[in-house]
Amino acid sequence: MKVLSPLVICLLVALGLDGLSKILAERFLALHQPVPVIDDFFRLTLGYNTGVAFGMFANGGLAPLVVTGVIIAGLVIWFSRSLYTGHFPGRAAWPIGLLLGGAIGNFIDRLPDKRVTDFLDVGLGAARWPTFNLADSFILIGVTLLMLTTFSHKPQPTPPPLDDPPSENEVNSLFT
Repeated sequence: MKVLSPLVICLLVALGLDGLSKILAERFLALHQPVPVIDDFFRLTLGYNTGVAFGMFANGGLAPLVVTGVIIAGLVIWFSRSLYTGHFPGRAAWPIGLLLGGAIGNFIDRLPDKRVTDFLDVGLGAARWPTFNLADSFILIGVTLLMLTTFSHKPQPTPPPLDDPPSENEVNSLFT
């Protein structure tokens, strides 16, 4: 259960930072009015996304909410099973916490009006990345770290099966 602590900490920090940043963005930014932070490269631009990543399935109604809910449930089930069976590498708790925190953050944001609040705007001139939020960043960082953790994880070799188990006499002879 040592895995649960970092996961919950990461999840709660991601949820808190994402929620607070969205509240501040809606309070202090005007819709679609860029505020330069680092010249034209990084700006704060309030917008809303009714779709999922990069605006795909925009105006999809309840579909994005249902899909993200199913994905979150799947991740929670996968994590729970992995923890229960002992197949969960402890260092994966941090990325899973980030991933779940980001996914739940966007899910919560989407509940009241079927859209997420985006405000991070990166690019040069007209060549801009789609506007995103901290939850999106946490999901991307969590997935990347989880992949690195998975690829660097070296499974413990399993001993070869015994052809014939030792007899009771052979076992007893070891102790006499």
